[in-house]
Amino acid sequence: MHNKLTLYCQTLEPLLKWVSENPDDKDVKYMITRIIRMSLDDPSIFGRPFLYSLGALEEANKRGLPNAEHRLQWTRWKSQDHKSGLQEESRKGGVFHQEHIIPVSQIAKMMYELEYINTNSIRDILENNFKVAWILKTEQKALDSVNRSGMRTPEFLTAIGIYIKDFNC
Repeated sequence: MHNKLTLYCQTLEPLLKWVSENPDDKDVKYMITRIIRMSLDDPSIFGRPFLYSLGALEEANKRGLPNAEHRLQWTRWKSQDHKSGLQEESRKGGVFHQEHIIPVSQIAKMMYELEYINTNSIRDILENNFKVAWILKTEQKALDSVNRSGMRTPEFLTAIGIYIKDFNC
């Protein structure tokens, strides 16, 4: 039986091979980024929790969320407004934002640059770049104003005042 991560990698493999031969195919590139985004939505397939900002933890605690740290680590984007999640009124109108610390476009770029496209090389990229964090929407606006889709290093996030537990603090 296949696990989800293996299935995502097996799905990406022929698409990446196609793009290596057809680099201008925007439709297939779009599909690749959607699959990457979906694969990074569930921390359980990596066996690692989401990261979170100290600001998000402070807000979750201020709201009285039971087990706030655990919820920030394991709540998927789709369940952010659930009772067992972050208890937002709605995903759109809430205060929490799920941010790809390594942007999906950068992960896709790493995959496009693979010399040998296979399930294992794709898996390595996904596992090594599983850096998704719950942050505040105010932090997201500050981040997007200076670096919408470039690489985010610990030093960069520290310089703009965003502190992600186990990434830059």
